[in-house]
Amino acid sequence: MRYFTGYGVPTPLPLKHARLNHMPRFNLPWFALALLLLAACLVYWLAPILTPFLSAALLAYMFDPLADRFERFGLSRSMATIAVISVVGLALFALLLVALPLFQGQFSELSTRLPGMLDVLHERFLPWLEHRFGLHLSLDLETIKTWLTTKATQNGAEWLPTLKTGALALIGIMANLLLIPVVMFYLLKDWDVMMARITALAPRPWLPVVTRVAGEMDRVVGEFLRGQLAVMATLSAYYGLALWAIGLDYALPIGIITGVLSFVPFLGFALGVILALIVALLQFGDLPHILWVGGVYLLGQLLESYVITPRMVGERVGLHPVAIIFVLAAFGQLFGFVGVLLAVPLAAVLLVGLRELRAVYEQSSLYRGSYNAPSVHSLPPAMSAPLLESRIPSLPLVHRGKVRDIYAVGTDKLLIVTTDRLSAFDVVLPSPIPGKGAILTAVSAFWFKRLLHIIPNQMEDITPESVVAENERDQVAGRAIVVKKLRALPVEAIVRGYLVGSGWKEYQTGQSVCGIALPAGLKQAERLPEPIFTPSTKAAVGAHDENISFEAMTDLIGISLAQQLRNVSLALYRAAAEYALTRGIIIADTKFEFGLDAAGNLVWIDEALTPDSSRFWPADQYQAGISPPSFDKQFVRDWLEASHWNKQPPGPELPSEIVAKTAEKYREAMTRLLG
Repeated sequence: MRYFTGYGVPTPLPLKHARLNHMPRFNLPWFALALLLLAACLVYWLAPILTPFLSAALLAYMFDPLADRFERFGLSRSMATIAVISVVGLALFALLLVALPLFQGQFSELSTRLPGMLDVLHERFLPWLEHRFGLHLSLDLETIKTWLTTKATQNGAEWLPTLKTGALALIGIMANLLLIPVVMFYLLKDWDVMMARITALAPRPWLPVVTRVAGEMDRVVGEFLRGQLAVMATLSAYYGLALWAIGLDYALPIGIITGVLSFVPFLGFALGVILALIVALLQFGDLPHILWVGGVYLLGQLLESYVITPRMVGERVGLHPVAIIFVLAAFGQLFGFVGVLLAVPLAAVLLVGLRELRAVYEQSSLYRGSYNAPSVHSLPPAMSAPLLESRIPSLPLVHRGKVRDIYAVGTDKLLIVTTDRLSAFDVVLPSPIPGKGAILTAVSAFWFKRLLHIIPNQMEDITPESVVAENERDQVAGRAIVVKKLRALPVEAIVRGYLVGSGWKEYQTGQSVCGIALPAGLKQAERLPEPIFTPSTKAAVGAHDENISFEAMTDLIGISLAQQLRNVSLALYRAAAEYALTRGIIIADTKFEFGLDAAGNLVWIDEALTPDSSRFWPADQYQAGISPPSFDKQFVRDWLEASHWNKQPPGPELPSEIVAKTAEKYREAMTRLLG
């Protein structure tokens, strides 16, 4: 490679640049694959000693939120870690104090009663098998009885260790058990520091994506692990109490075994029902009690599948039972018990990766089809003549809104033309913003495609130019879309993630927004603990939208549809706000509109997270306590507020510098979001 001087004479590169140019290029995919293979090999080779370290790491991960909570009470990180380990140790010790005597007593009783059970087996069950199926089985009961009687008279502590492979194995197990709290202490104490160091190693251009994906992985893994522990405890209590209620011996150990092994789908259920049926057969020997046992387990399986697991683990985790069985079996086969510890967390991580790949695929041209809505590169220049009002005689005009003109395309479609009109405080202003309509159309199309996995939208794969006359195409190019004709709902779905605007004014008077109580001490523009849903009525042109309660919305559209609309709106906002933050934009609040198709399905309509329907702030200039600068028409709202306009039509003319600055804000927001 050469470079040229100002005189046009070629000059060779310096030696060090020539050497760098001939160095092999860094290939990230192959490097990542090599690291993955190396990690798998290390896990395979070190599996015998990894168990206490992985167990401690999982415990540290699970109890890090508890340590953070102790820190908020004023404890240092070291003292918070000691407090967590003490609480966990005391809880485990109390459980052992209660459970061990029960287990010891029940196992001792089982040992003494087994000879009698074997008599029942020999006298009743084996003859029944021979009579029913022609199977002839014989057992040397005297030898078995003698062995059981001898062992039953001994102390359990004398004969249980003989089941071990030897003293060395027992010492190794005890050492691993003692090592777990030690390793857990150091990992939990330095957990935040380690996470910060790992984050610091991420390539800077990838940091927003890495942070988002890591956060999603943390949510999925954490929700699964903590939820599964709750499921195991709940099922153990249910089966233990239910089996005890029908009078089954050994109800406690069978119930605990069923609950603890439930982390492998159907394994706990299958083993538990087999053990319970065997005990019921030997203890009662009649059909009614066997049916009672079957009923307990059938009800338990129904509760686990449709109530307990969905509520405690959450169906949104998305780990299918077959997938869990496979990864547990595969990792257990490859890495032993270490593999079982790694299986579910890695499966959850893989699930997040697959979701990311799905999102990329859904944004690809292969999936989306041929028609591409306007992009940032296909927009008209900022200084092109603005379109204040469209005139398309070839199509019937259906409605002229604050910003959009809507025309009928046949009986089942509409053409929506986004003009350059600007509305503020529900009044259409006389000053258009050049290029605004094309920007809103491009931004809406982007969000409609990106969030398609959450809810279907109104867009059709039809070019707007194909439905109008040739001399009308300049009015729709880059600023119009063809959509399905739907029945619009009479409400607007507003989601607020930050305390600003009318919400801030209302909070100052009553510490609530639209009837939703909020914590005391919040500042202007402060992020809310959780996004809130605040619906409003849908006003006609010139009228003002009015905030309504969720209960009032249910009166308008019904409870089921209202709940669906709220859930979808919050999901759309969270997904959009998360992505926008990676592009340097905070979405403070936004407005959605929805309609119903012929089948009654909810569909996203109108516009999607545009500067007109949302409040956009630059993330690098955000500061709680003040009204941040914005990328949306808040810039115009602030000017109108300062002009002392009474917010009644007609609106005032905007100064040329305000128009130019607003157009620049719209374009910058689009460029940041769309790239």
